[in-house]
Amino acid sequence: MAKKGEFHTIEGMAHNLNNLISIILAQAQLLRKRVTAESPLGPELQAIEQAAKEATQMAHKLQTFQENAALKVYEWIYLNDLLSEVVEMTRSVWQYQAKRKGVTIHVSLQLGEVPKVKVQVLALKEVFINFILNAVDAISEKKDGMIEIKTELRGECVQVSISDSGIGMTSETLSKVFNPYFSTKGKKGRGLGLSSSRHIIQEHKGALMVESTPAIGTTFAIQLPIEKQDAAFVERKKIMLVDDEKDYRKATAELLSLEGFDVEQASDGKEAIHKIQEKNFDVILTDLHMPGISGSDLVKYIKNQEVSTKIILISGVNEKLSEEELKSLNVDACLVKPCLIEDIAKAIRNTCH
Repeated sequence: MAKKGEFHTIEGMAHNLNNLISIILAQAQLLRKRVTAESPLGPELQAIEQAAKEATQMAHKLQTFQENAALKVYEWIYLNDLLSEVVEMTRSVWQYQAKRKGVTIHVSLQLGEVPKVKVQVLALKEVFINFILNAVDAISEKKDGMIEIKTELRGECVQVSISDSGIGMTSETLSKVFNPYFSTKGKKGRGLGLSSSRHIIQEHKGALMVESTPAIGTTFAIQLPIEKQDAAFVERKKIMLVDDEKDYRKATAELLSLEGFDVEQASDGKEAIHKIQEKNFDVILTDLHMPGISGSDLVKYIKNQEVSTKIILISGVNEKLSEEELKSLNVDACLVKPCLIEDIAKAIRNTCH
């Protein structure tokens, strides 16, 4: 027999699976009503397909629950992207609910500039869906309302706040809201959604807080820690990328910007030296072989300036330097093309610590 805690988690997963299935149901109802209309059905069909995929994966998680280690796969993601996706996934639900109840529901996204975090994507998606659908239920008890979803940096954490202007909760209800089997919905809910949501956040070494005022509304705030290698994001490290291949340089610079770095470009060693004379950089990434001033010559120039700038050398597969040559250049890291943006970003962060 499963332990009591495990049983709660399984039922919590089932509760969240029902949330996903409700999305499929709402979309199906919309399609049924629009079947004779001329409006394109592409977005609805796409949402059904996506929700079905999520539900399938959830069902698989339940079937293989004892293999916990295999289920807890962490990925680096932008929470802003995940939240935008969840809003689109649940859009048909809160629009249908609003129409059925004769209320108006507005959803506002206020997404700040935040770094990637390492999370269990499916699990965190469960949490966000659960909070949004709870907010929809709370607003449905009134004539109209607003759901506000906000992201921001709080110290070394990314905070996600989901607020609604629904019916709110009393202090007594608030004290029980994370208890297994407690529900404010009576027979309509099992009350395991918030309990399992808190469990998921705790697994991420995060914090989950709630504030609520009767007749005013409720705010759930989730704080997820930024891992040490992402602390560089908070400081917006200044990077210069030196490469004579224009397309590669532009694309890589844009990707590094999305990783949270402040990036400048130089097309050759001469331009790089000019920029170095004008401002300070935390890290310089330079190609090895370039026309005019080579990457090796640029490295020697930087070392002679006696600055604290870190240097990462990037070479082609057939351009590898010997260990003696690398040692004489005294660079902080060396990468070989082609390299993933994740590897470049990791090298930058490692050299900055």
